[in-house]
Amino acid sequence: MKMELIDMVLQRMTGVLDQAQMQALKMAMAISMEGLEVRREQTELSANVTDNWEYGRRFLQAMAVAGRSEGTIKQYRMHLRMLFEDLRKPVPEITDDDLMLHLARQKYQRNLGNRYLNLKRIVFRSFFGWLRRKKYIRENPAELLDQIKYDQEIKKPYSDEERERIRCSCQRERDIALVDVLYSTAARVSEIAALNRSDIDFVENGCIVHGKGGKERPVYLNASAAYHLQMYLLGRTDQNPALFVSCCKPYGRLGKSGIEAILRRLGRDAGVDRVHPHRYRRTALTNAANRGMPLQDVQSLAGHASPNTTMIYCTVDRGKVKAEHKMYLAS
Repeated sequence: MKMELIDMVLQRMTGVLDQAQMQALKMAMAISMEGLEVRREQTELSANVTDNWEYGRRFLQAMAVAGRSEGTIKQYRMHLRMLFEDLRKPVPEITDDDLMLHLARQKYQRNLGNRYLNLKRIVFRSFFGWLRRKKYIRENPAELLDQIKYDQEIKKPYSDEERERIRCSCQRERDIALVDVLYSTAARVSEIAALNRSDIDFVENGCIVHGKGGKERPVYLNASAAYHLQMYLLGRTDQNPALFVSCCKPYGRLGKSGIEAILRRLGRDAGVDRVHPHRYRRTALTNAANRGMPLQDVQSLAGHASPNTTMIYCTVDRGKVKAEHKMYLAS
């Protein structure tokens, strides 16, 4: 009951406090209420829940307090909204058959692939699992949904030639600095978009980025990235503190979509298919691993909580494997 009261207070403070402040408030309330007994006049836990989105809001608020990224919360909100609008029945009455019917409708009406459907299944397991732990429902219907199998597509990194073709297609110092920084840091596009000029340490050639869940980690600039970034910043006349800005007034900060649009244009000019920021991250991590960086260091560079996630990003150099096979298993 204490945690429910704390959750209710935190829900009211969503949008007023940031994630760090929300976490601090949650801890302070938990300590302050130690030894106290909290009881509700109405014993039915779900008495205050008047619609499905009340469950959804409480769940998403709990995710925010736990430090999940805004992008992740946005994705969960979208999938839950689709579920509620499709089934149109109270959350406590939803069964595994309902969830399976929803996934089937999504597959055939929207022509979704199995990878995307499995992502939706994971969202439902998380949502209904949280409801079960909070005792809003007695059973988690999503537990009965089997994993949806899908073909693992090997996402290729850029070749050295492709990266150079993209660099040669850059007409602005900003663009070459951008692609070099993306590759050198192996950072997420959202992390790069959030950087300010003052964040860059050109003495140590690095900076601190804020990753998922508010986690900080250092990333580094190679010689090319540091040089072109300095040239770009020295040539700017605007007062915007952002590291990367648009080339036209009012010189606004480049966001995720702006950076993606720049890379699509560079890819078209260079004749390279599927050019996007995340592919630079995959390329950097793959090259680091294939050129001998220990896995734990690649994991640290990527900001991954698990080495298994890092291995998903790294594409094995088959030529290297063949050469090592010849070296170690020739006879």
